[in-house]
Amino acid sequence: MLSMKIAVQDRSGLAGPRPVTGGVPVREGAAPAGSAFVLHTAAGKGVPLQTRVLARWKDGSARWLLLDFATAVAAGGRADLVLSTAAPAAAAMPPPPSPGPALSTAAGGAAALVDGILEVGLELTLADGTLCHAVLGEPAVEDDGPCRRTLLWRGDFRTPGGARVCQVRLRGSSYAGTSRLRLEPLLLVDAADGILMHLRSLDLVVRPAGLTATGVRLGGEPGWSGPADGAVRLFQRDDESSELQGAAGRGGKAPGWAELRLGERTVAVALRDFWQQWPKSIGVAGGALRVGLFPSFQAGDFDHMEPWYKHAYLFSENCYRLRNGQSRRWDLWIDTRGDGAALAAAAQAPSLPAADPQQAIDTGVWDDIAPAGTPAMAEYDPWTRNLYDAYCESIRHERDYGAMNWGDWFGERQVNWGNHEYDTVNQLLIQFARTGDPEYFHTAEAAARHSAEVDVVHHVNADLAEYFTQNWPTKGYPPRPGMVHEHCVGHVGCFYPIETVRKLLVEHRIGDSDRPYLCLDPFNLGHIWTQGLVRYYFITGDAFVRETVEAIGDNLARLVEDGIYDFAIEDPHFGRAAGWPLLAMAGAYELDFDERYLKAMRNLVDRALARQDPHCGGWLYQLYPGHCLCTTRKHVGMAAFILSILVNGLSRYGQLTGDERIPEAVRRAVTFMTNDTWVEQRRGWRYTSCPGSAFHGQYGVIVMAMVNAVRLAGDPEHLRILRLAWEAKFDDLKKAPPPGPGQGKAYTGTIYGCPEAAGLLARLS
Repeated sequence: MLSMKIAVQDRSGLAGPRPVTGGVPVREGAAPAGSAFVLHTAAGKGVPLQTRVLARWKDGSARWLLLDFATAVAAGGRADLVLSTAAPAAAAMPPPPSPGPALSTAAGGAAALVDGILEVGLELTLADGTLCHAVLGEPAVEDDGPCRRTLLWRGDFRTPGGARVCQVRLRGSSYAGTSRLRLEPLLLVDAADGILMHLRSLDLVVRPAGLTATGVRLGGEPGWSGPADGAVRLFQRDDESSELQGAAGRGGKAPGWAELRLGERTVAVALRDFWQQWPKSIGVAGGALRVGLFPSFQAGDFDHMEPWYKHAYLFSENCYRLRNGQSRRWDLWIDTRGDGAALAAAAQAPSLPAADPQQAIDTGVWDDIAPAGTPAMAEYDPWTRNLYDAYCESIRHERDYGAMNWGDWFGERQVNWGNHEYDTVNQLLIQFARTGDPEYFHTAEAAARHSAEVDVVHHVNADLAEYFTQNWPTKGYPPRPGMVHEHCVGHVGCFYPIETVRKLLVEHRIGDSDRPYLCLDPFNLGHIWTQGLVRYYFITGDAFVRETVEAIGDNLARLVEDGIYDFAIEDPHFGRAAGWPLLAMAGAYELDFDERYLKAMRNLVDRALARQDPHCGGWLYQLYPGHCLCTTRKHVGMAAFILSILVNGLSRYGQLTGDERIPEAVRRAVTFMTNDTWVEQRRGWRYTSCPGSAFHGQYGVIVMAMVNAVRLAGDPEHLRILRLAWEAKFDDLKKAPPPGPGQGKAYTGTIYGCPEAAGLLARLS
């Protein structure tokens, strides 16, 4: 039977009841198929509850459960509840409060109708000034329970003549007992031809239906209020400055809300992460509220944002540039009887349930880590919090914001957006699981949505496929959805001529070569992650993120099944070209335990084990110039971090399957790595097998490989080395690094493997 403690913490600064949505893990067998669930306050009072099983264990019992309920929380406080299983006949709960605002499709499919009083439409203006409207089909019902109803509209932007432009979606959720609802518009660039889509603007328009607006108020400092029949907007020019257009006034970080007066009723609208996703706008025109998701602008409006290679990729004259296959979503809230400031505060920090950390970890879905707050973690908890704070401070200091940037970090190789190398999302969500602190989740959420929407290829047309294959022909790897871009100028490339990017990297001495690797193609499998996205899906039930993971997993499985692509098996980068895909397919496998992924992983594992040297246990390759600077002859071996990635992929496969070959293969591989690159005096590892390569300390993926070796094989020498390395790493990072470009990579690369190492060493001690 299930009995799990649940906490809801307020981060909005508002007191009172609020809708709560989120997933919690359940240990195997605790909630068999057919179980009913009940929720009570700590005092034993029943709470109306809606549930949906997101994933099941192999015995059919619930593994992840999506909860919907409402609860009151004090400002800055928390509410404690208990989730339990009950026989269906005994699961009667108090009746839910009154239904939330009604959602339906307006006549003609051009808009969604809210409570019969508002029409919500989407308008896109092309580069030539053509105004296109979103034409929505009949909505699909995603959830329909006593606490939340969610509809999904799919459609297209079409020109006045009916020509299709690209895909649009709109997800709407209403919540019982509240006048608030959530809208999530999504733009997916899947044009039939062309590589870059140029658009002047994309607006979400909220029009009164059968009512006349009499007044408008825009939030912020200085803010504005006036009649609804004028044309005034607040324009967020960058992350630090905003201005009124059509009226006088300038400000800073605008809160992104507006109120529309309809007779005796006030309707409020708020866009989450308004200034973080600059440029943005919110205003009134002709009696309707207009939210500029990609607001119109004038050429030169953003020329002050330097360096050019960080921001300018998005803009061309007075247009935005989006690459085919990209998408972007926004999180907008409407209160049909609301207060704009309160709505914006709530939208900025939506409530979610957090399972008791010890109970969540005991389910087995979070690996063998230790919860925060225990005596064994007394030193580790402030240490890891300090690193997280430094990561967040670096985002602020470096101003890593923007319409397509928000959620990511900048500065990989000085000029690239990081695209969350080493799976920033996963590391943040592990901290959420350990602590139950929603701050970690909200930071992870921005990262997850960026990764799924911006960095993944969701569509490939003939023009984009030709661009990829002509510039980076890759045998056995046809361009298709599910490809993922690594760290890159502009996140996905194609915005600048290839020679422009090459010149940029040469000027910054990237790779110490006149032919540096440009990171512009999506064929590199050494930078692909799903584990964080899968966990984000389980915590939110976000269907688009699940769809994205399935596309990534399908692409990787097809690469293996086709049997043509070689995964760079004769290249010193094979370790990560196979290791990260192994971990990514393991993440996709977690969705439904689809055996297809295990079969594909088995194929890759077989290839890797066949290439492992039977004598020394390593994978031996002549090193590249960047991995060996010797001039008379290059050394043979592998970079320690690359070998570790392969070890981690093999280990995850072994954990999932119990393959008896894996423990010994991992033991031999880690023994090779320690013999080859471990520096006892400095308690860390060299970069590569070349004795002249730089000392790289205790990199996260190497620490994780040591943890996996100790878990699987139990070699005392590996444990001794892990302890030494951990002590050195812990001591070196008691003072967090200062903010600067690339700190996102430094944070994720550093923290990778740390929760697992801390948990393992605490347990063994």
